[in-house]
Amino acid sequence: MNKYVKILNKTENSIELELVGDDHSLCNLLKDILLEKTDKVIMASYDIDHPVLNPETGKYITNPKLILKTVEGVEPTEVLKDALKEIITLCNESLKSVME
Repeated sequence: MNKYVKILNKTENSIELELVGDDHSLCNLLKDILLEKTDKVIMASYDIDHPVLNPETGKYITNPKLILKTVEGVEPTEVLKDALKEIITLCNESLKSVME
């Protein structure tokens, strides 16, 4: 198990992850990209249990949980990997355009 991502629940067509140390940043972007995959994704959302900030770090005390449900026959981890690759590509293209 990764120290940044904890798989809380996984079935044939759904996965629930805890993103350790994250806030709305990655979760919101990831949710939006997943929801664009209408041929594969039924539902994508995230939740932060209690949005209290740690006064020392400024980070949320609880970690966000991402929930992904896919259409029958579509592996949720593969859809998640594809969405993360899209985020990496988007970041690389943004950096490239700034550096030019």
